[in-house]
Amino acid sequence: MNHKRVYRIYTQAGLNLRRKRPRRSRAAVHRDAVPEATGPNKVWTMDFLADALFDGRRFRILSVLDVFHRECLALHPAQNVTGADVADVLERLATLHGLPKRIQVDNGSEFIRKAVDRWAHDNDVALVFNRPGRPTDVSEK
Repeated sequence: MNHKRVYRIYTQAGLNLRRKRPRRSRAAVHRDAVPEATGPNKVWTMDFLADALFDGRRFRILSVLDVFHRECLALHPAQNVTGADVADVLERLATLHGLPKRIQVDNGSEFIRKAVDRWAHDNDVALVFNRPGRPTDVSEK
């Protein structure tokens, strides 16, 4: 018997046959609401921009933003950006602007390195990671 005959017999008998698997609509664990930035240097956000030069070589720009003022604190262009480079940029920004309370980042390979984690731990800064597939991860209400 093929699938068409099975479907015909099920519909004649008035039975339901699922064609697709049901999708999960909600996460198993609800995420706590992310508090908003109430002042300068409370929340920073980091992400990468990518582009290519006229000869086809690709480069990336690390951008660090202050969420409260919506001000760009740093743009660090390079062809290869490592976790140590990110930690160096953050150290330079800490001397200029002070330390933030938390930094929102995505799950990029540069942000989950030991150098960035060590810098955040040593300076008592919380790293808040966005959920995969949610680039504009905001608090759920």
